[in-house]
Amino acid sequence: TNQVALVSVIIFGTYASYFYNVNAYNVLSKNIDLSGFHSESEKHGDIINQYLDKRKSWKTSNLGSLLFKFQKTDDIGNNTRNEENKRFIVLIWKHWNWLKSRHIYNFHNERTPDIFDECRVSNCIFTGDEKYLDSADAVVIHIQRGIFPNTTRRNSKQRWIFLNDESPINAFSMTRAKPKLTELANVFNWSMTYRSDADVPVPYGRTVPLEKPLLPDSANLEQLVPFWKTKRRDKLASVLMSNCAVSKRMQYLTELETYLPLEVYGKCSKDHKNSCPGHFRSDCNVTSQYLFYLVLENSQCREYLTEKAFNNAYEKGAIPVIMGPKPDECDKILPPNSFVHINNFDNPRDLAKYIIHLSANDEALLNFHRWRNHFKIVNEHGYFGTKSFHYCRVCEALNYNDKSEKNYDENDLRTFLDPQELCF
Repeated sequence: TNQVALVSVIIFGTYASYFYNVNAYNVLSKNIDLSGFHSESEKHGDIINQYLDKRKSWKTSNLGSLLFKFQKTDDIGNNTRNEENKRFIVLIWKHWNWLKSRHIYNFHNERTPDIFDECRVSNCIFTGDEKYLDSADAVVIHIQRGIFPNTTRRNSKQRWIFLNDESPINAFSMTRAKPKLTELANVFNWSMTYRSDADVPVPYGRTVPLEKPLLPDSANLEQLVPFWKTKRRDKLASVLMSNCAVSKRMQYLTELETYLPLEVYGKCSKDHKNSCPGHFRSDCNVTSQYLFYLVLENSQCREYLTEKAFNNAYEKGAIPVIMGPKPDECDKILPPNSFVHINNFDNPRDLAKYIIHLSANDEALLNFHRWRNHFKIVNEHGYFGTKSFHYCRVCEALNYNDKSEKNYDENDLRTFLDPQELCF
C-alpha cells in the first residue's frame, strides 16, 4: 500500500430578556440597514459584502484568500498552474494507511477515489512511500501521534507541513509523551489546520456566498430550511455525543436538560447509546427532527468549530447552540445571524427560556434561517459521508501559495498549538 498514487486527485448581543419584539429584530444583521431595499436581489450584494468585510482583518495565505475571501486565482499571483508538465510529489509521512480511508476514500473504500474532484488543480502525486522523504516537494506530518521524521535528513527545499485537525488541547492526544514545542522549532515550513490563517486551511466547513438569492423575496423562507415540516415541537434540541469525559460540557448539558426538553444521542445518552454508531462514516439523520442542535465542542479554542455545527446543525435545518469559539469569531466563520451562543446567557436556565420562547414563534425561528437565501454551507472534512478536501488543499497550496522560504520557530508554533494562548 506504499505505492505512489496519482489521483486526478447574537445573535443580537447580550441576552437581556427572552421576550423581545420580533419585528424589531433586524432580519440579517444588526449592522446592516436594509430599509431602502425592496427585493432580495437588491439586498444580496450588500449582505455579501458586509459579511465579507468582517474577514478583511484576517491574515491568510494565498490559498486562504481563495477559500475565505473568495478572491480569484488570477488576483493572488505566485501560482504555477501553467508550468509545463509540473508535478508535485507529496509524501503523507508514516500515517498514509491511517489517513487514506478518510482523506482519499471518504470512508467508502469501495468507491474509486478522486481527490481532485471539485479541486482547482490536479498536478500532485500522493504517496506513503518513505523513500520519497528526501525528494518529495512536500511532506505532510500528522502530529496527533507525536511521531516525527529524523530532522538531520531535512531537505531545506521541501515544504514540511504539520497537520492538526484537533484543538490545541488535543493536538497530541494519541501520544504517550507530548513533545515539547522547543523540539519542533524550525522543523516545519507550513501549517495545515482548520484555522483561517493556516498556510493550508482545512476547515471542517465553510460559509460560501451564493451568486444570487434563491428566493425573490422573504416569503416562503421555510422552503429553504431542510426538514422544516417534520420538526418536533415536544423535544426542541438534540445533541450527538460519545465522548463523555469532557466535564465542562457534560455539566452544562446536565443542567440544561432540567429546563429544556431535548434528546441526547450517542454513547453519552441514557436511552440512545447505540444511535448512529458509525456517524463518522455515514450520515446521522436523527438530528434533522429538531429545531436546535447543541454544538458543544470538546474544547473552547480559537476558531475550533467542527462538523457539529456544519453537518449536525445547518445541514439538518437546525439552529446551532454553540459552546465553542467566542461569539465574535463565530460571527466571522458562520452565516450571519444563524446561531445562538451560550456566552450570551448567564446560565443554562436563561438559555433554555430563550430557546423555548423562540420555538413558539415561527417568524422568530425563520429569522435564524434567512442566511440560506444568500449563503450556503459546505462540509469539507470527510465525515458523515462528505468529501475530504485535505489533499486537494495541499496541492492547491503548492500551486498558489507564496514560494518564499518560511520556517515555524517556537513562537510561531505556539500561535497554533499552545492551549494557554488559544483556549479558555
